[in-house]
Amino acid sequence: MKKNKWFMVAAVAAAGVYGIVRGKGIFNKPRFRSQHDAVSRDVNQRYPGATYTPIEATENGWATVVIRAGQPKILLYVTQSDDGFYIFHEVSE
Repeated sequence: MKKNKWFMVAAVAAAGVYGIVRGKGIFNKPRFRSQHDAVSRDVNQRYPGATYTPIEATENGWATVVIRAGQPKILLYVTQSDDGFYIFHEVSE
């Protein structure tokens, strides 16, 4: 293989590894599995029909945006207590 092709293969592999480590794209749900389960239950219970964006790690927990049809978006912060329970804090736009 030529040098250019090796470079491209290495770049694509590095991007894939970065995506896995950071939980980007299709790797978001596997990386944040328990957080997705908790957020999904909470959103389905309190906002039927709403969706939420991929979960992002923050300094003290995780964050996502709840999207409701025809209503303001909600920034949902998630932290975990020492007992392992998830605590939700909402900020409306």
